[in-house]
Amino acid sequence: MSVFHEGERMVQQRIGVQATADSIGRMIQPFIPQGFDLFLEQQSIAVIASTDSTGSLWASLITGYPGMIQVKDPKTIEVCTQFVLQDPFVSNIQHNGNVGLIVIDFEHQIRVRVNGNAEFTDENVLRVDVEQIYGNCPKHIQMRSLTPIDRRLGPVQTFGRLGILTPEQNRWIREADTFFIASSGPEGKTDASHRGGNPGFIKMLDDDALVFPDYRGNMLFNTLGNIQINPNTGILFLDFNMGRTLQLTGRSSIVWEVSEEEKLRFPGAQRLVEFRINGVIQAENVIPFDWNFLGYSPYNPSSPIK
Repeated sequence: MSVFHEGERMVQQRIGVQATADSIGRMIQPFIPQGFDLFLEQQSIAVIASTDSTGSLWASLITGYPGMIQVKDPKTIEVCTQFVLQDPFVSNIQHNGNVGLIVIDFEHQIRVRVNGNAEFTDENVLRVDVEQIYGNCPKHIQMRSLTPIDRRLGPVQTFGRLGILTPEQNRWIREADTFFIASSGPEGKTDASHRGGNPGFIKMLDDDALVFPDYRGNMLFNTLGNIQINPNTGILFLDFNMGRTLQLTGRSSIVWEVSEEEKLRFPGAQRLVEFRINGVIQAENVIPFDWNFLGYSPYNPSSPIK
């Protein structure tokens, strides 16, 4: 049985990488491979993708101390931490347990994706039954080390769900070098993925839409395959300096043909993805770390024309 659904297959076939995807896809496992447990249990950051009652996708940040993720057995992990109860994923899981997790180590440029079914067994314990787990390449992860601080002891503040960005949020996105995207394919199976590039790699189309390049990756096309089936997506931006997050929900579409003009604006782009915003949540005091920037990924294309 293939590990890929029809949307992923459609994209792989269009690009002509089915054989490569089949070969690389062998790394996708239905159980936690040996060695992954050590990585997972050392991490302090995960991003979770979830679906709300309207079918909208959200990407949400989970933080804690090393050990917040515990591998209970080869098919089960538990995330034990103080969750931000105002975050949409907390209520989303009450009615739809399909989630995607990406656990990331920025400093060592390592990321592991976990897809499965989740439920809260306690206010501070999230159990995930693993359906798929696999590692991703280090491409486009900007290197940052972190130091825990007590920022989250301050009040968590959230601002609205309007679909229009403020000028400050617009600037935040244009200057970002990292974001995460939530997508969902057939049967509501949900996935979280990382995207990165030099500042300026994301362009604003207007106050409720943006566009970003799709760089050469692992040839699996999990995110684009999901978008091919279900355009509902969610995007998460982290403010590494101010300890805040920006969550967007909306709909994505793939721009398959990149014009010569767009190639100048988006160096290295194989395709483009346009994202139109339906909802916005900005949260303050939710990233309890100080960050030390160590350098951009050597895989990032040169800075695009702004």
